[in-house]
Amino acid sequence: MTDNGIPALPEALLTPLLETVADHLRELAPTDVPLALRPLVGFDRRGLSRGAARQQLLRALETEDGFRADMCERFLQRPEVADVLAKWSPHEAVAQVEAAADRADLPLLTSALYAARPAGGLFGLGLIVATYERRRREQAVDDDIKALRTQVASLDEARRRAETARDDTASSVERLERELRDERRSRRAREDEARRHADVAARRAESLEKELAAAREEMDAGTARLQRERARARGSEGEVAEARREITRLQRELEDARSREEDQAVTLRAAEVEALANAAEVARKLAAGLGELAKRSGAAQRPAGAGEAAGEATEPADEERARVSAPPPRPRLRVPGGLVADSPEGVEALLRTPGLVLVVDGYNLSMHAWPDTAPNLQRERLLAALTQLQLRVRRGVVCVFDGADVGPVPAPRRGGVRVIFSAPGEDADPVVVRQAAAYAKRTPVLVASSDRWVRDHAEAEGAVAVGAPALLAVLRG
Repeated sequence: MTDNGIPALPEALLTPLLETVADHLRELAPTDVPLALRPLVGFDRRGLSRGAARQQLLRALETEDGFRADMCERFLQRPEVADVLAKWSPHEAVAQVEAAADRADLPLLTSALYAARPAGGLFGLGLIVATYERRRREQAVDDDIKALRTQVASLDEARRRAETARDDTASSVERLERELRDERRSRRAREDEARRHADVAARRAESLEKELAAAREEMDAGTARLQRERARARGSEGEVAEARREITRLQRELEDARSREEDQAVTLRAAEVEALANAAEVARKLAAGLGELAKRSGAAQRPAGAGEAAGEATEPADEERARVSAPPPRPRLRVPGGLVADSPEGVEALLRTPGLVLVVDGYNLSMHAWPDTAPNLQRERLLAALTQLQLRVRRGVVCVFDGADVGPVPAPRRGGVRVIFSAPGEDADPVVVRQAAAYAKRTPVLVASSDRWVRDHAEAEGAVAVGAPALLAVLRG
């Protein structure tokens, strides 16, 4: 309540009157402007419409009677104000205030009643203030309700999204479980197939061992026959030499006899003629026997040559030829004393071996390192790590991936790292073993895989095998 008995009115309800004051303030002579408003004389309409300027205008209206009377008179000259006052009735104040509030004309009615102060004006102003506060509280409640509704809608949307995400996650889990079951069935099928191949290979190896034992027995028998024929040949060589000497002596005697016969008639005794005939027959038999012995010696020497290829005893010259033509032994990796190969320290030590080649079972390592990552990202991360390792140790690196899940993908180019994909329908495991076998014939090979089949077969080919965790620890530094 102000000093003049008028209830305290919010500034917003006197906006039309304050706009009129702002318009006419610039038209007043400087002496007619209240002292409190003189700082506002230079303001434009926009400046006088701001909160601080409005508050000063309202205080001037409440405290400066002459100024208020002048401005209210100017305001009451507006046609719309006269129309509002003409319709004002204290008996219908409640209905008129509610109607003005519904039309959003409450500021105009308030300004008119404040300026004219007709009968029932104070009652009307009090009713307006009460209605304004009630409407403002109702508006605040409506705003709160709208905010709550918006929040509820947001929560409902969040709930729907959460349910959708839950359903998607459940679908993904179900799909992954199906893939895991399929992979397990496929793995068991591959294991059964591997066991069948292993059984066939074992039976084949047993058969080959029997054949090898029979061949060795036959070779031993042939060697014994050859030794007997050689002993017999050495004995026959002495007889042949003696027969040749006898033939030479008889030929000389025959030539001497012929020369004497030319000089004089010589009659050989019957004993001498019989000796010459016997010597000729012995020479003929010896010649035939030597030819047969040569044939039998050549036939016996052929299985002896096979025995030499199988590693049996040979003559000194044959042994020398075998040593020259035999391939050099396969190089073997040696772990320094006090270290275990299947450990990060052991792998570091083995990687310092000159000329070493590292053969990596790609997916076996990447599934250990990044099990929740897509296969293509696993390949990229593993190849990046192997490239860094190759640049550090300067050793050859071969990485083998299963090509069944990627189709005809060209091998990516990596400096110092050779990338191989297995053919469609073929696992990467035998490809890893073939690579290890190919390199192990001429250089030290280190194979990295946690697959027992790969490790056993790689070690059988002369390589050293370590598990995936040991090499991954080295790659991670």
